[in-house]
Amino acid sequence: MVELSEKVSGLIYQLRIFMPMEPGYVFSYIVKRDNECVMIDAGYPNAELLNPLINELSKISNCRLSTLFITHMHIDHTGLANELRNRLSLSIVMHRRDYEQVLKMLDRDLFIKEFLELLGQYGVPNAEMELYRNVTSGLSSRRRLSALNPDVLINNEEEYIERMHVLLTPGHSPGHISIILDEYKLAFTGDLILPTITTHVGLTPINPGNPLRDYLNSLIRIRKVDLKCLYPGHEGEICNVNDRINELIMHRVSRLCEVVNTLRNNELTIFEITNMLKWMDDKKYVDLDPMNKYMALTETAALVKYLESIGIVKAGNDYKYGIIREIMCDIRELIPQ
Repeated sequence: MVELSEKVSGLIYQLRIFMPMEPGYVFSYIVKRDNECVMIDAGYPNAELLNPLINELSKISNCRLSTLFITHMHIDHTGLANELRNRLSLSIVMHRRDYEQVLKMLDRDLFIKEFLELLGQYGVPNAEMELYRNVTSGLSSRRRLSALNPDVLINNEEEYIERMHVLLTPGHSPGHISIILDEYKLAFTGDLILPTITTHVGLTPINPGNPLRDYLNSLIRIRKVDLKCLYPGHEGEICNVNDRINELIMHRVSRLCEVVNTLRNNELTIFEITNMLKWMDDKKYVDLDPMNKYMALTETAALVKYLESIGIVKAGNDYKYGIIREIMCDIRELIPQ
């Protein structure tokens, strides 16, 4: 259920931790410097995993754990944080923006109310509302399993903590951070950049504003750091860093173009656009399970919000979007760099 492996001799150790949802596991990392160690992310909130996790940590010699960094607020990265602090006297560090969203999710009634208001703006029909109420309620309930009480809140876009270079890299969540080892040109990027999975970027009450713009800016920011390898939260390390970042940017360009093409000669709500796009394994929206419907709808909302922010689409009073500026669908038009 918990497996330890050494990724960079004497420096980086990886903990593969089971979780009961796709992709079935999540990575935490230990960075060792001299006899001091820091941990990055805390796995899924399963009490049965705590002792096996601590046992695996004990196999790293001369490693006094002092700090636990949380890359982002999602439950598979925060799960055992409080328990690890209680057992190992760790100091928990996360970004204030994400902690504020954790607190919002703990108020289930407020979270559901805000999301249902968004659904009205997305044009979701009444017949679908109960499905989304159930999904949102489930997310809030699950969040309670790993309610966080961090010791240190990061307030800035860039800080150095415990000799770790911390960058704010939002998009997947508003307070997502990446942690860089400058002298080795290595970084821990949570769910920002994954080897084959496309990171979900959705517009929700807990990921407000313009999350796709934030995500693209975060990718570009990491690309400028000129890193050798990344250690993400799932799948495996990435050592073709710029190539993978460019792939991810072009994927978003492709999705933005799909939305633009869907709106040619049509005025549609976000829900209607979602129904006209294809989703995982080339499925239609109607064929998705409730959680993936939630992800599809909120991702479409983020795509539309981005297009609106660069003056390509605009909504009327009925929340139907139309094209207001014709463009060529390419990266130069869609993603100024």
